[in-house]
Amino acid sequence: MRICILHNQKDNQMKQFYKLVYGDYLQRARSYAFLITLAVSMYMAYLFVPAHDANYTTLRIGNYIGANNSAWTGYVTAMMTSLFLSWTGFYLVSSAIKKDIDTGVGMIIAGTSITNFRYLLSKALSNFMVLATITAIIALMSATVFLIRPGSYNFEPQHFIIPFLLITLPTLFFISSLAVLAEVVLYRYTVLMNIGFFVLFTMLFPPRNGVVPAFEVLGIKAAIISMQDQVHGHFHEQSVKPGMGFHVGHKGNLKSFEFEGMNWTVLITLARFLWIAAGFAIVYVSSLFFHRFEITAKVKRQKSGATAIAEHNSHSTVVRILKDIKLSTLPEIKPSFGIGLLIKTELLLLFRKGPKWLWLLNAGGMIAMIFAPLAIAHTFILPVLWFLQIMRWSDLSTKEKTFRIHYFTYASYKPISRLFLAQVIAGIILSAGLSLPLVFRYAFLLNMVPVVTILLGAIFIVLCAVLIGVISSGKKLFEILFFFVTYSNINKVPVLDYFGSLNTGSNYIGLMAGLVILTAGLSFIWRKMEISRL
Repeated sequence: MRICILHNQKDNQMKQFYKLVYGDYLQRARSYAFLITLAVSMYMAYLFVPAHDANYTTLRIGNYIGANNSAWTGYVTAMMTSLFLSWTGFYLVSSAIKKDIDTGVGMIIAGTSITNFRYLLSKALSNFMVLATITAIIALMSATVFLIRPGSYNFEPQHFIIPFLLITLPTLFFISSLAVLAEVVLYRYTVLMNIGFFVLFTMLFPPRNGVVPAFEVLGIKAAIISMQDQVHGHFHEQSVKPGMGFHVGHKGNLKSFEFEGMNWTVLITLARFLWIAAGFAIVYVSSLFFHRFEITAKVKRQKSGATAIAEHNSHSTVVRILKDIKLSTLPEIKPSFGIGLLIKTELLLLFRKGPKWLWLLNAGGMIAMIFAPLAIAHTFILPVLWFLQIMRWSDLSTKEKTFRIHYFTYASYKPISRLFLAQVIAGIILSAGLSLPLVFRYAFLLNMVPVVTILLGAIFIVLCAVLIGVISSGKKLFEILFFFVTYSNINKVPVLDYFGSLNTGSNYIGLMAGLVILTAGLSFIWRKMEISRL
């Protein structure tokens, strides 16, 4: 009888665990951020393996590029997916615990019998399921692209299955577990969490020469070495340095070779599974430090205690002041319907958001732009300085919904032409103000084209934050895309240059001006539609 009761308890616990994972997955899979990320990922899957007549490459082995057979298409897509989703996936799934805190679900979970390890494991698994869903769609997309493109190569499904299973998925499970650890340890410091992952990822890619291929987290190095060996075996060339990423330019000097797939040794295969084991170990370590939602109770206790002390100390003072007030001497109340005070308030909210030490980094970046070479200041320092403001801009147009006061703000006097416009202007003032050292340097040299492109970029990035926030009703999607765009600009991808570090000329200025007008128009139209639906 006792054995049956224990067996039933285990079954119930497993059912609860399954429902927790599945419910969390469905909640995020139905969000705008997931759908838009999925759409972007499908487009990226089409670009990962360019056609032979395309003017760009994503992977070069020295002066060689693989023929678009099944092996090359499958492996390159899996490698680029491991890289791309490791970039964006962390920011997509790194708010699972925070959602439970914000919605109050965490307090309910804290009162259940589920252990810290099981709860955090459910979050890691739901994170992984979200990223695995995107991976599956990318794999199907790459196979479809291979079939519809003209060519004489046979479709070999194992080359589309094995690399995704052994290269991409172990990496994504590790990233999913890392997101859980980051939320547990740095739940109060989301800015530090985002910046820390940005630094960590730049250390992970490109793979360092001293790293053993079998133990490289992204799973890219072992595949690249296999491609290099095949190029060396076919053409007997020693210098075949790989180049990974979007490289725009003429491909006429590149020779073609047929990649035959990778030989998966026992060591390399086991090493990929070790990263999955490392993910479980990270979740276990996280469970040892998990606050189990006591943070909310602590904050409430601290606030109530501070409020009680303040009320006790100030009661006599308030009574004395109230006795001295004479209504006849008070100034007349004059309502103000201008936008100036709203802009000032929004600027104060932006300046006070986040830790104070972040302003030391901002000041350091602005000083660095004064003394660094113009090319470095424009190409590297400015985008990084703007990226540091990601938490300030990401909820610029969504904070009302986050704090559930949008019913009041949307019903205010002219909410679009006053409040919404004030938010946009405040964000632009911050972005343009941070770029002033570089703008003044170009203006002093009478080089006005970069001045225009930088200011257009400052306006554009804020409008993008506003538009994406209005459409998705959250900040996560902008954080993902902004991270991707910033990393691409640092690596000098011309297509994503939005502030004139790589592109100049009247055509580029006209394009950016058009994008600014289009983004601004869509933002205001969408917000107006949103208010009219209430």
